Amino acid sequence: MKEKFYVLLGDVISSRRISDRERFQNEFEEVLEKINTVYVEDIFANFKILKGIDEIGGVLSTMSNVYKIINEILEQLHPNRIRFVLIFDYIDIGLETFDISKMDGPVFHKASDTLSTLKKSKLMFEMSISDKMIDTAITGQINLILLTKKNWSLKQHQIVREYKRTNNQDDVAKKLGITQQAVSKTLNKIMWKEIYLIEKKLNYIIDDYSQKLHAKGDIK
Repeated sequence: MKEKFYVLLGDVISSRRISDRERFQNEFEEVLEKINTVYVEDIFANFKILKGIDEIGGVLSTMSNVYKIINEILEQLHPNRIRFVLIFDYIDIGLETFDISKMDGPVFHKASDTLSTLKKSKLMFEMSISDKMIDTAITGQINLILLTKKNWSLKQHQIVREYKRTNNQDDVAKKLGITQQAVSKTLNKIMWKEIYLIEKKLNYIIDDYSQKLHAKGDIK
């Protein structure tokens, strides 16, 4: 038995430089547990750490929320960075286990090769699903956003994370012990409003792309 699925692999950048590896692994596992719970309807095989703390992977039945998954993992593990690849192809071994570590097939070979190629660049994301033009456009947009966020300071990330949670600048200021003016200035400096709108449109495009592929019968 074989069937096509989306495989999302992530490679932790400079993982050997992480000083407290045990603590990072525990935090990583907590983040992935949350992802597996929040996006349970999208996931065929749960996300898990595959190689120490160097690599993660999960199998998706739909790619509709893939950017949200990537973004949440990166936000929770900042300042550590992860590069990702998303590939759609066949799994022909271990489907019945629902365990990515026991699965194999062309999708994993392709994902591994794509990840190896991505490591040689400074980019953060690559995907291969169906339409090369659309894949390239989505890949480019995700890379631009992730490379922009990579330059944010720890404080800027904290402000954005709290603002997304509360949607209130005064609450963010109280939580972080800064002024509301400092929160506003930071959000304007990093163009948070503009990035938020771009991400909103990107998530719509990815979801629409996924639904059209299923409707056409390209994906079961």
